[in-house]
Amino acid sequence: AQYLAAKALKKQSWRFHTKYMMWFQRHEEPKTITDEFEQPSALLIHSLTTFSPGQGTYIYFDYEKWGQRKKEGFTFEYRYLEDRDLQ
Repeated sequence: AQYLAAKALKKQSWRFHTKYMMWFQRHEEPKTITDEFEQPSALLIHSLTTFSPGQGTYIYFDYEKWGQRKKEGFTFEYRYLEDRDLQ
């Protein structure tokens, strides 16, 4: 069941943060992307086809309150991105 849930979340551009053990999704389209970070722009996007970790506003799933919340100015470091392919 966990595998199928993770696969469904990844399909919708959610990514797992291994330090916080939570699911995150980018909320803003970046205006700059480097190997180390991304800087958000003011544009909101509704559908993401790729995910680049970095600094910006993210939506995350709060399992204690069982709902989505927004985290502004969050830095998503590459080393904490769970990037296993779930096919």
